[in-house]
Amino acid sequence: MSASDHSPSDSPTASSPGVSSAGVSSAGVSSAGSGATGPGRQAGTGLVRADLVGTAVFTTVIAIGLPLRDERPAQVLVGAVSMVLFAIGAVGCLWAYVSALERSRVDEIGVANLYLLTGRTAPPKVKRSMSASLAAQVVVALTGAIIGAVGLRGSQVNALAFGILVPMFGLAMNSLWAVRHGAYGPRLDKSVQPSNRKIG
Repeated sequence: MSASDHSPSDSPTASSPGVSSAGVSSAGVSSAGSGATGPGRQAGTGLVRADLVGTAVFTTVIAIGLPLRDERPAQVLVGAVSMVLFAIGAVGCLWAYVSALERSRVDEIGVANLYLLTGRTAPPKVKRSMSASLAAQVVVALTGAIIGAVGLRGSQVNALAFGILVPMFGLAMNSLWAVRHGAYGPRLDKSVQPSNRKIG
């Protein structure tokens, strides 16, 4: 059979329309995680849910702590939950940052993209949900800290102020989602070569 009998689509090296061999679309946007995780399921759903659950737990604890802010059990509860969420957030942010350094060898990743999901980093639905969770954490934390400071006397402790640490948790969920599933443009500076190490 002559070479002319083969159509371009029969060649094993033929690329799909709009996709290069490097996995970058013709629009110049790449994604670390595969967005197709199953029919009707959005990539990174677990992180979105974890963010919502953490926010709900924190809000509930502050709601309990506000009227009982002078009671030791309530103070301990608020402080403990806030510190746990902060610890998770600190570790998550650090892990995401280190992973983003590796991914930035091939993708152009900004700090705002990573921690605030700006631009086209995340689909609108994911961005709205995670941004709303982070905003709720900030508002609840500030509200609790301000109300808790009212009427303090002598050596009284404003345990509700521990809540200002909690938005670190929201930033961590954002950055973990972004580094694993976020879409970015190709790196502009080609002087740094990828190490081909697996991310995540």
